[in-house]
Amino acid sequence: MLLFAIFMILFSSASAYVLEEECLNYTVYPVQYELSLTPHIYKDGNSYYDCDIVITVIANGPNVNIIELDAKDLEIKRDSVQVWDGSVNLVNEYRPYEFDNAKGKLFIYLREPLKQYSVSRKQYFIKISFIKRVGLESDGIFLTEYDEYGRAQYLFTTRLSPNKAKYFFPCFENPQFEAVFKFKVYVATPHLNLQNCNTSLVIAEEQKRQSSSNSYTIIEYTPSPQVALYQVGFHHSKFGSRQNTANKTNDTLIIWAPGPSLKHYDFILIYGETIINLLHEYAGVNRPLVNGPINIVAVPKIIHGYETGSWNLLTNSDTRLSHINEFTSIEQTEQMKFELAQQLSRIWLGNPGEVQRTRWKEEWFKEGVAGYLAYYLLTQYNNGMVSYNQRLPIAMYGLKMKHKAMAVDWAHSTPALASFNRTLAIEIPTRYKELVTMKTASLLWMVENWLGSEKFHQALVNYINSRRGQYISLIDFMASLDRDTVECFHQFFNGSTSSRVLNSWFHQSGYPVVNVLVLRDRTPNAVQLKQVKFSFIEKDRHDSNYLIPISYIVQHNQNCFNCFQPRFTIGSQTYTFGENLNGGWIILNRNASGYYRVNYDEETWRLIAKALQEDHTSIDELNRAQIANDVLALYAAGSLREDIALEVLDYLNKEISHVVWDAVISGFHFLQTEGVKMTRALYEEWKQFMQNKVSTIYKRLTMSLEQRSNTRLFRSAVVQFACSVGHQPCLQEMTRHYREHSHSNKRLNPDYRETCYFLALSSGKTDVSGKNRFELEDKMNAEHRLRLENKFLYRIPKGEPKPLPYMKSTTTSTTEIAVISTPQVASKGTTSLVSWLTILITVVKLMIFV
Repeated sequence: MLLFAIFMILFSSASAYVLEEECLNYTVYPVQYELSLTPHIYKDGNSYYDCDIVITVIANGPNVNIIELDAKDLEIKRDSVQVWDGSVNLVNEYRPYEFDNAKGKLFIYLREPLKQYSVSRKQYFIKISFIKRVGLESDGIFLTEYDEYGRAQYLFTTRLSPNKAKYFFPCFENPQFEAVFKFKVYVATPHLNLQNCNTSLVIAEEQKRQSSSNSYTIIEYTPSPQVALYQVGFHHSKFGSRQNTANKTNDTLIIWAPGPSLKHYDFILIYGETIINLLHEYAGVNRPLVNGPINIVAVPKIIHGYETGSWNLLTNSDTRLSHINEFTSIEQTEQMKFELAQQLSRIWLGNPGEVQRTRWKEEWFKEGVAGYLAYYLLTQYNNGMVSYNQRLPIAMYGLKMKHKAMAVDWAHSTPALASFNRTLAIEIPTRYKELVTMKTASLLWMVENWLGSEKFHQALVNYINSRRGQYISLIDFMASLDRDTVECFHQFFNGSTSSRVLNSWFHQSGYPVVNVLVLRDRTPNAVQLKQVKFSFIEKDRHDSNYLIPISYIVQHNQNCFNCFQPRFTIGSQTYTFGENLNGGWIILNRNASGYYRVNYDEETWRLIAKALQEDHTSIDELNRAQIANDVLALYAAGSLREDIALEVLDYLNKEISHVVWDAVISGFHFLQTEGVKMTRALYEEWKQFMQNKVSTIYKRLTMSLEQRSNTRLFRSAVVQFACSVGHQPCLQEMTRHYREHSHSNKRLNPDYRETCYFLALSSGKTDVSGKNRFELEDKMNAEHRLRLENKFLYRIPKGEPKPLPYMKSTTTSTTEIAVISTPQVASKGTTSLVSWLTILITVVKLMIFV
């Protein structure tokens, strides 16, 4: 009866999802997989499992004589392959099957064709027995070694995304096929050579366990909901666990890790519980995320993030879950917080374990919403000072995700988001995953600031709550957003709506730069705006037609027309409006939330530079951050003269904002972008300029004993940047740290570790090694950075230093930064010394490491 009910659901005309499946030309469809697993993990690491599998299938078409399964690196037991129609085995006795391991295909030949389900309502059962040898480098399911009390221990775990289930068991590996899974695990009684394993986890809850006469413990699990193959999971080990339960629901997080190290997972366990509580508060509905617990397995291996489709059995590297003060850097802490917040957001937005399943027609959009919510939740988490009753703006995280997206979204080959409409989240190419997440999240942030935070969030959560158990689609969401914010329409010009704005960005790749020309020879002043597609490649710049929400602030707002709440949109045509600037600057993109860059006329740039020099705090830090990032991007693109760029950035020696320096650091990387007209000599001049500007904040942060998370994160970023541009005090200090570490085994400061590794590798050290996975991860990051820098330096020509006009250094001591001034290279100083200084710095670096 259960199977009949499943079939009726699958092929009911009321199910839009199944109608889409029926349109696909697949001859055999799996309805249920039953796996009986007997794992064997030996103390020497030699490991395998036996499996008997029964696949319940139906025929989608007539005259099916061959069943094609996916299977790879499996040892199929001879004579075990059967296809049962009731009590009749349909397998051709003369040619039963063919297994092509190289192609990963198992063909089963039948002596009579299967009958089409729509006509016969007949189901068939494929039975196969096989052995799987599991090694440290196996795909799909793999062995991992770890240390417990000085002894080697091993475990099995799976990572089946995006298409590796065929390494686990024979299957129909189509990501759009979904089936019910029933697991039964036979756990052998440990003996002299067999490792004791007391933990077996699958994507369903344990139903019962019993002992058999042949010394096996048999664990049976409840049938899973319908899931795709990439959402299946299995874990077998000797792990222990700790758990926490949410305040208002029975949502339970269980962390699985080696018993002696469980104390190191308290941080992520408490953090995860807090995120779930924040999600319930955000939703306003006490609805469990899943039906049952969420198991999180700490895999003692470097793994980069959770599997996108996982929902109640999550796996990640132990370095992304455990928190050990002596080894975990602040960057690693920040990464683990974001990844778990993102995964829990994905689960909240819709998963197979819901009481009523919520599906997304455009999974790329779900990924973007999950990324946006992750940063929103991180903001409310507030480094442990949780904000439950007051919504904090995501300002700093908003800029971070926007700059991440912009760093890759400029290329001509970058696809529009809407091009992924029919792409599953697991099928989005790796090179575009961050773009899809960060750009979608950035566009949502732009609309949030345009509509107002409360209106936007209320509209978003109302829509998601209203669609529980149904399909969520982009078109439906935008229509709902328009309805819920209808009272905002009178505030906008041009008849713009949220849906029109979002549509213009979702269906076009890239982003624009808005060129601003202020005509100051008339009263009121006329401000002309014209958008052009941004690119570092000149031939790819052309007129664009994004619907851009415009907001602005002015320096002197005594007589301004509309500067307190200016909100309108511009399209492809030049847009002109009047405003009384009273001889001051105008800055577009208030709060920096708009997904575009701004290039001003020369006079306006110089007014902005003057204001920053005289009192940089007169401009909000978000706008200062966007100005700095825009200046570096526009200069790298050849759209802004070097003298103007240097003049605007000249104030940076006074800047103490984490937000701004993050924007400067990400902007400086644009100079290394392929296609930018850069030479080694010019790059060295920019490094000299930044050495001067970073010196004050570097000294301030490294002398500070403050250990709050935000300060540590800021300090880590500035130290890495200061050393990367060749700031001598940084090079000397980090070199000293590494020398003490290598000579006396003194532990490196985790927040400086990657920088120390980078400098050691840069100087030619070949004995740089990580003693644990935290250190190994930083070493790998340092090696990656070094490869990118070497590739960049190899690619660009040498060039010749060009003479620059002498400018007196503007470095000063301020009441905010109590430091003693030291002689420094002028910010635009005499460039005739640059080549000699470069040679001297290189020699010093090499001598220090000798």
